[in-house]
Amino acid sequence: MFDDLLNELRSNPRLRSGIALIIGIFWLYGLLVLNETLHEENQRNQAATQTRARLQALLAQPEWQSRAMAAQATAVQLEGRLWQAPTTGLAQAAFQDWLSATMIQAGIARPQIAVTVADEIAPVASSQGANVAGSTPPGLWKVTAKLGFESNAPALLNFLNLLENNEKQIVVATLNVRKEPAPRVEMELSGYFQRQDASVRTSETARQNNLPATR
Repeated sequence: MFDDLLNELRSNPRLRSGIALIIGIFWLYGLLVLNETLHEENQRNQAATQTRARLQALLAQPEWQSRAMAAQATAVQLEGRLWQAPTTGLAQAAFQDWLSATMIQAGIARPQIAVTVADEIAPVASSQGANVAGSTPPGLWKVTAKLGFESNAPALLNFLNLLENNEKQIVVATLNVRKEPAPRVEMELSGYFQRQDASVRTSETARQNNLPATR
């Protein structure tokens, strides 16, 4: 069969011309595709070079370094308002002990305190890649306390004042005061505890940037 094809090619000039034309068309098409690919790659390389040059020029400006230092200083200050604990159990105990002492200091009698801890939760990505709202940031534990005590206006105001002026951040999620069937106050508070190993890393970063590690 192969010999017949060779004989046909030798004896038929039109067949040879047709095959040569087909080979030429494929060769030309391949050159066009290669040229287009090289052109697109060159454009991407030029765009990347221009972007890198712009970024280098921006980073060379002194105000960017000062902005980075200011942002780091703010982060350290915010960290200073976080509670610190090495474990969730100690975080729960520390929060409950502080609340008990503070409520007694405010003049609240026989408070009921229930403290729970949300273990560290890594951000959950949605299908669009965004973090799901409500997840605890990594490296932090959210400690929640539900309080109940007899309604006493002066004691409640003292307690709220102590919460507001505390150096550690405390969020009042709910505050309900009811008069019937018995005067009673119900509150829900939250505080964020930073794992102490995460705190050490932030402090080391601050030290390397010549910033004070606020506590």
